[in-house]
Parts: sequence; structure tokens; C-alpha cells
Amino acid sequence: MDVMEWSAAIAAAAFVVLAAGMLLGIKAALDRLKAVQASAETMMAHMQVTAARLTALADPAEQTILTAQQQLQSVNRLFEAAGQIGESIEHTTTAVNRVSSVLSQSAITHAERAAEQRQIGEAFEWAELGMAAWQLWQTNRKRHNGTESDHPGEERHKNEGSE
Repeated sequence: MDVMEWSAAIAAAAFVVLAAGMLLGIKAALDRLKAVQASAETMMAHMQVTAARLTALADPAEQTILTAQQQLQSVNRLFEAAGQIGESIEHTTTAVNRVSSVLSQSAITHAERAAEQRQIGEAFEWAELGMAAWQLWQTNRKRHNGTESDHPGEERHKNEGSE
């Protein structure tokens, strides 16, 4: 066999080995590609499940956010109402203070008038008492003078006192 035949046989054998190696390499690459594809499909399935869960969570989350927003608006209205109630209380307190001031002033004025009237009443009572005492004294004096007119010396003193 000649060198050429040997060379051709070696070349043919090398070609077969090279072709077999390439086929094995392509087969390994295809297996890896299938594994990657299976992994990608599994990931895709997981992503679809996760997306479905996220979608399922998105609606309640949106509802929760809307509810929270409504509650915040309600709380805001509550604080506004509380502020208005506070202002109303302040106005009422001011009005009550004014009314109580007017009532106090009126009570003081009435008390002063009552004190003045009481003083006037007391003065009238004293005057009445004085008048009654004077009348009693006059009555007693007249009575006393009437019984003493029998004594001539005393009548002269009476006449001197009346002039």
C-alpha cells in the first residue's frame, strides 16, 4: 500500500473521526439547547404563574390603595370638621364670655340699686321710727302737760317754753 493510499485512508479516517466529533458536538449542543429550551419553558411557566399571581394581587392592591385614599379623604374631612367645631366652640366661648360679662355687670348694677334702695328703705324706717318717737314724745308731753296744769308754777314754765 502505498503512501498515497495510506494518506487517503488516514485522511478518510480523520474525516470520519472529525465528522463523528462534529456530529457528537452538534448532538451535545442540541441537547444543551433542548435543556436551555426546557429551562426557558419552565421559567416561562413560572413567569406566567407569577404574572397571574401578580395580576390577582394587583386588583386587591388597587382596591386597597383606593380604600386607603378614601379613608385619608374621610380623615381629612374629619379634621376639617374638627377644626370647624373648634372654631364654633371658640365663637361660642367668646359669646358666653360676653353674655356672662353683661350679666355680671347687670347683676352688679342691680345689687348697687338694691343696696341704694335698701339704704333708702332703712332711712325711711329710721325716719318713721323717729317720727313715731317724736309723736310718742309729743303725746306723752301733752298728756304730761295736761296732768300738770293743776300746778301753777309749771304752767308758767310751759308758757315760757312755747314762746
